[in-house]
Amino acid sequence: MSGQLLDELGLASAVSADALATGAKTFAPVHVGTHDVPIGTLLDLLHRDEDLLPPRTGHLGNWEDIALGRSGPMDFNTAICGGGHGYPLIYGFTRTEADTEGGDEAYQPGSLIGQGKRDTLALYTWDGRAMVRRDRGRPLFCPLTQAEVDGELVPLVDLHWRRMREIPGFRFTQWAAVLVDNGPLVTDMLTLLIEQADATAKQGTRLSELISHAARPDGAVDRCDPRRDGAGYVLEGHRYPSARALAEAAMALVRALVEPAGFFERLPTLPPVLPVMSLQLTNVLFALLGTHRPGRPPGTPERPFVTHLHWGARAMAGCPPRRGGYLARRSTVRSLRAITAPLVRHFDAASPVAFVLLPAQVFMLCPPGTEPADAGLLADLFGHLRAARPDDSYDTALAWLAEHGGRLSPYLRGRFRDGSGVPAGGETREATAPVEPEGFRELTFRQACAAVAACEEVLG
Repeated sequence: MSGQLLDELGLASAVSADALATGAKTFAPVHVGTHDVPIGTLLDLLHRDEDLLPPRTGHLGNWEDIALGRSGPMDFNTAICGGGHGYPLIYGFTRTEADTEGGDEAYQPGSLIGQGKRDTLALYTWDGRAMVRRDRGRPLFCPLTQAEVDGELVPLVDLHWRRMREIPGFRFTQWAAVLVDNGPLVTDMLTLLIEQADATAKQGTRLSELISHAARPDGAVDRCDPRRDGAGYVLEGHRYPSARALAEAAMALVRALVEPAGFFERLPTLPPVLPVMSLQLTNVLFALLGTHRPGRPPGTPERPFVTHLHWGARAMAGCPPRRGGYLARRSTVRSLRAITAPLVRHFDAASPVAFVLLPAQVFMLCPPGTEPADAGLLADLFGHLRAARPDDSYDTALAWLAEHGGRLSPYLRGRFRDGSGVPAGGETREATAPVEPEGFRELTFRQACAAVAACEEVLG
């Protein structure tokens, strides 16, 4: 099945499928935005395979206006999750928005947003004796934060999760729940990786590539540099006696997203510094735990290798040729390979991985149904792209935008502004759904990415 998917997409050679099948390679990524795969071919494949549903990794926070198709730059989530092309897999290791940088300004988990209006929440974290109210001077780590609602404190994670589950038609799944459901296996995997980590090895895994941040009960979370200390490990001054103890502490923080009430009951007894799993490890686990086939029971690995399809947004996938996203960077790929290799060697549940990165931003080219003129204009752009050489797609889109970009609606142009998230300026828009302009499915991902990149350049 893994090889067949890649053959249908024309990507088998791009990931060296033969080498993955024999185990000569253990991790191979491919960014579909750099290949001539028609969008329609991929979408048809997804809807033919009942088990296959790629995750769209969004963040904990405000999804109400996203689901209603009026979230501006976040509307690609609506097209993918509402259109049945993927499902929202929610990553909760994020920080509240604040007056300083570092918080999640896209999903704004420190507030409640509905119908374009934002209400900031009163936020509390632990000071060593009690939960105390914090100002907006710095971002707060969401799993360690509570919000005041109707005079009572509730876990911030639980508040947003309850609201998200009330949204019809969106199959929200917690990333943390997938790990907790496979808790013993994930703990064993992380223990092995920690034990084998070598800060001096060029091809091995560094500890900081497994545990990238340290969180404190007061809501602070910062990058860290854990180090080995005899049989134990020191994290920001706190010593864990063994690799397993460090792995179990990392899983305790993961469980905070799934069982927040129980976590806060235990908070006074927890260590003063908690390890946070890295994004590199998280991305490997996305694939090994089969998040692209969410209906399959745990413990049924794909053979001879895993073909993991994943919708990535701005940070993860970007939009080539202007931005490639972090997953395609050489340093990231080296790290992902170093993490995957020992897991494949030591665990029957782990297979080599072909990581197929799908750029979610191509759906920014699908205007809302409330702006019908945009659909006709974009259909004209798509015609110009199909008539041009693939290598000329970016320049073709730039030229078209220079002549016609001003005729696009303010709403559509606003999607491409740099740094924007769920709109919270108070403007109420009619609920709608994204519309695929004529010719959208005939575009290749490479052409569509070039068009989005050009829109970011001209309209952003």
